[in-house]
Amino acid sequence: MMFNEDVSAELQDILEIELHRYKREIGHMTKEEWNLLVNWVYSGHSPYTNGDGVFDDDGWPLDFINTLRSWNEMQEYSDSLDDETSCDYADLNILLASK
Repeated sequence: MMFNEDVSAELQDILEIELHRYKREIGHMTKEEWNLLVNWVYSGHSPYTNGDGVFDDDGWPLDFINTLRSWNEMQEYSDSLDDETSCDYADLNILLASK
């Protein structure tokens, strides 16, 4: 895989280093997670950030894989709810988002 053409050579070097350091730090990843991460980094983004604007409790951007896993966990939880509870949960999210 190659970097997007608009990613400078200097940034490519930095992102390659970050990607390999991040891989060691994060530990186990599925093949799907790895492929998504590589696509994210090769498009010019740090693995230590996410595209959804998700931050941890300390106010720092949540890293890519942990953001992905959080969204997947929320989706699995939502899918596990029965229809009535799911509607209530969706209504609550809409209400919270409007504030």
